[in-house]
Amino acid sequence: MEENNNAESVQATKRDLVFISHATPGDNVFATWLGSRLTMAGYEVWCDQQKLIGGEDFWKDIEVALRTRTIKFVIVISANAFDEHGQLRDGIAKEVALANVLKKQTGDDYFIIPVRIDETSFSDFPVDFLRLNGIDCSANWADGFDGLLEVFERDQVPREEHIENPAIQSWRQVHKHHARSLVKGEELLQSNWLEIEALPDRLQFYEILRPVKSSEPRSIAASCSLPCIDHGRLLACFAEFEEFKSVLGETIPIKHRYSLATKDFLIGETGEFSQIRERDAKNKISSIIRQAWDLTLEKRGLSPYEMANQKMAWWFPNGEPEDGYLRYIDFNGKPRRRAVSGTRGKKEDGNGKEVPRYYWHLGFTGRVFLGDLSVIVLQPRVIISEDSENPLENKTRLNSVRRSVTSMWFNERWRGLIMGLAAWLAQENEHIELPVSETQSIRLCCRPLTLSTDVCIQSDPVSQEATESSEEENERMEAYLRMSDPAFILREDEEEEL
Repeated sequence: MEENNNAESVQATKRDLVFISHATPGDNVFATWLGSRLTMAGYEVWCDQQKLIGGEDFWKDIEVALRTRTIKFVIVISANAFDEHGQLRDGIAKEVALANVLKKQTGDDYFIIPVRIDETSFSDFPVDFLRLNGIDCSANWADGFDGLLEVFERDQVPREEHIENPAIQSWRQVHKHHARSLVKGEELLQSNWLEIEALPDRLQFYEILRPVKSSEPRSIAASCSLPCIDHGRLLACFAEFEEFKSVLGETIPIKHRYSLATKDFLIGETGEFSQIRERDAKNKISSIIRQAWDLTLEKRGLSPYEMANQKMAWWFPNGEPEDGYLRYIDFNGKPRRRAVSGTRGKKEDGNGKEVPRYYWHLGFTGRVFLGDLSVIVLQPRVIISEDSENPLENKTRLNSVRRSVTSMWFNERWRGLIMGLAAWLAQENEHIELPVSETQSIRLCCRPLTLSTDVCIQSDPVSQEATESSEEENERMEAYLRMSDPAFILREDEEEEL
């Protein structure tokens, strides 16, 4: 009798909550993604990533949410749900056990909805799961999300009708379209790597002919106007004696000590000369390459900006290039161009005249990797200023405006900017040269490294013959579709802050 009363109490409670059960922390990313998408679709969601902030009696909260409000129990199935003995982890096992009880009390045969995100079999879960029609997200999260919404609509799970619903439908259709557009066929994939094709043959080592402290060689190398490194109490670079002597000046007298093949130094083969580990040797040569990169961009007129992670970004100030565009030839042999600066927002100056609120400037960070394939990895940056000359000092504010500026920048644009920088650096030559002395330079490929795959995306402009107008139309369409996605919509209060 008491059991019947409990069942009647459960039935009488208003149920409008979608409960997401998952293994923590292994499946946090998917659970957060699913919870945020369902929330934007108008459903009330309980997920520990959103609800358990800290300090709560979490099992009590979970039990109350399940017993009193849950209308659908979505369980994320993955290998993370099992311990080393192949048993369900304790937390998720408790939730499943209670969900099975509630399934009987509510009389909903579809109260439990398994959602698989890897190759784990549904049959690895409790026997009751074998009779359920699970949702498979292992191949494509968007497809699984679409299937889950269809179940919720079929079973009339309560949702809040609001203005964002059409946007969610648009998002579903866009992602379903892209999931279907994968086809067999060769496709070029452009990387953001500039291959290092050649280094100078020999590395020169110099002794300082005056007493120095142990840290002084490193300080001298850091302030040298030629790419240079310290090696113990010695200095090393690719410059010949007379040039290096002239650069250092009379206050730092030197003499030549050794000359080593660069390829031998890179693998730690130094003969009787001071030994060095291969890893440390690569770091030393990487430092010379990075210095040459920085010096080259500085000489070409770019301005430095130290990022929050202490990496140096080099950005295009006004007048560089002269007309404000990077020009390059795309994969299809078509000439293209990309702007290196622009504006964001409007404000009134002291005279009541409308002027740009912010200016954005394209920049790049270069990271050196030496190995079987040696490359400089280009990372595009966007620097923000209020006067078109001086970057914002407040990095939090800079990053906020940067996100606003680039929210509608798509892969094709980023690829073009990388190709544009490489072409600008090459100056219509066959290679990019990074000088390390009057006669020596590091040689880079003038185009980013491209790879080939046997699967392609039909709608990817890189693999198609595209005119400049059709490329612009693609960007406009992508911008429209993304603006239909609430994840990319800037709130009114954020717009006001900008």
